[in-house]
Amino acid sequence: MYASVLVLLCVGFTFTHMIEKFPNLAHTSYASIGTVFSFVFVRLWGLNPYLAWPFAALFSGLLAIALYMIIVQPMQRAGVGSIQLTFAMFALTFVINALIAIFSYRVMVAFRFRTFGFVLRGYDFTFMGHPGVLMTAPLIAVTIVVLIHLFLTRTKFGIAIRASTEDPKLASSLGVNIFHVHITSWFLTGALAGLAGAVIPLWYSTRLGGSDELMINVLAGSVLGGLDSIYGAVLGGAFLAYTQRLMPGMLVRAFGVWVANYIPLMPIIVVVSVLLLMPDGIAGVLTLDSGLVGRLKRRMSGFLGRR
Repeated sequence: MYASVLVLLCVGFTFTHMIEKFPNLAHTSYASIGTVFSFVFVRLWGLNPYLAWPFAALFSGLLAIALYMIIVQPMQRAGVGSIQLTFAMFALTFVINALIAIFSYRVMVAFRFRTFGFVLRGYDFTFMGHPGVLMTAPLIAVTIVVLIHLFLTRTKFGIAIRASTEDPKLASSLGVNIFHVHITSWFLTGALAGLAGAVIPLWYSTRLGGSDELMINVLAGSVLGGLDSIYGAVLGGAFLAYTQRLMPGMLVRAFGVWVANYIPLMPIIVVVSVLLLMPDGIAGVLTLDSGLVGRLKRRMSGFLGRR
C-alpha cells in the first residue's frame, strides 16, 4: 500500500517538474486534502471510505488548476524564475496546512472527534482475511500508470504533452495549445496526490494535514527515478518504498537497535547519493545511450559473436 501511494505521488511530482521545470513543493499538500476527504466521508458522514477517493481526486485536481492560474501562471508571465516559483509553492504549503488546521480545530470543537493520529482501518472491508486496501491500492496504482502511459503514447493530445516537455516553443508553433497542456498536467498531478492522500488513512495512522511529511520521500523517489521520466518515477517510488520497509529490519539485525535512530535519514541519503553518482536517476541509467546499457550491449554482442 505504501509503495502504491508513493508511486502515485512520485508520478505526479515528476509530471509537474517535466512540464513546469521546477519542483512543486506543495504537491503533498494536495494529499493532505485527500486525507481530509476520507476523514469527512467516514467519521462525519458515516460513508464508505472508498467513496471519498474519486471526490478527493476531483477536488484536488481542480484545486491544482486554480493554484496554477492564480499563482504560477501570473508569476511565469512576469518572468519569475524556477527558484522563486519553488519558494512560492513552498510558502503555499503553510497556507494550506493552516486552513486544514482551522478545519481540524472546528471538527474537534463541534463533533469532539480526534483529528490527530486517526486511522480508518476498521472501516475497510476484508477479502480472504486480508484488508481490502492491500488489493485496491496496488490495483488503482497499476491501472492509473497504464492509463497514463496509453494517454501519453496513444493519443494526439498526450503526444502533444510529451512534445511540450521537450520544446514548448516548437510545440506551440506546430499548433499545440500550451495552456491546455499546463491545465491538464496540473489537474492530473493534483488528482493523483489527492487520491494518494485519501488512501493513506486506511492503513497508516495520520492526521489532517500530515501528508506533507511525505515530501522528502516523494522528492527522494522522484530524484532516484529521474526527474524527467514518468517511468523512472514509477521505478524510483516503488524501489524507495520497499527499501524503506525492508532495509530498517536488515540494518537493525546487522548492526543493532541503535541504527533505528537514523532510519529517517534514508530518503536524504538516497537524494544525495543519486545526485552524486547518477544525476539522471534510474531512467538515465537505463536509457539506450547510457554507459551501463552500452557496456551490456557490447558484452552481449561479443558473447553472441563468439557463439
